Amino acid sequence: MGRAYLLISNLPLVSHQLAHYGRSFAMAAVATTLLVVAMSRLIATDFSEPPAEEYSPIKSVHMPEMKVTTIREEPPQPPQPVPSQPTFDPPAVDPTIPKIPTVMAPPTVSNEANQIVVSRDPVPVFKPSPRYPSAALRKGIEGYVVVEFTITKTGSVKDVRVVAGYDSAGNPTNVFNRSAIAAAARFKYQPQLRDGVPVEQYGVRNRIRYKLGD
Repeated sequence: MGRAYLLISNLPLVSHQLAHYGRSFAMAAVATTLLVVAMSRLIATDFSEPPAEEYSPIKSVHMPEMKVTTIREEPPQPPQPVPSQPTFDPPAVDPTIPKIPTVMAPPTVSNEANQIVVSRDPVPVFKPSPRYPSAALRKGIEGYVVVEFTITKTGSVKDVRVVAGYDSAGNPTNVFNRSAIAAAARFKYQPQLRDGVPVEQYGVRNRIRYKLGD
């Protein structure tokens, strides 16, 4: 009796649960049916490979024609002849310059008590030509230099100095000074004799001329 009453009292709850289960099964069945239909449609679809994309044809590459250029080396030119060096006149001594002992007095001989005493002025023995300065040679400058020096007892030259230097136009210049000093320092003399004894001669002057050859 009690059990029958319990079943009757729980009948609505059971019915509700059965109805819930029924709906769940129905929904599951519908979802399964839809999946099956979708799968069958997919299987039935005739898939084909998509058409391949057509690419534009590649143009052929034309390489330009290469030309070989042969470079010929010119034979070496023969050396040019060396131009002849201008010649110049040897230095000249101008006898018109004052204080230049250009007039040599003849030796004087005196006979006193059977003794011969000789006196004379310096006598030039060696006068080398000066070296023409390259700067004056390039510019074509001519001129002269007056030098002054001392002749020693042995006939050598010392204390050479330049008194003046001029170009051919009469303008002062020092382009020849070094060359003139070097040339005068090499002069050689027979020394001055005074009563037969060599002595030094001071203030001897010489003009050294520089002239280009024609």
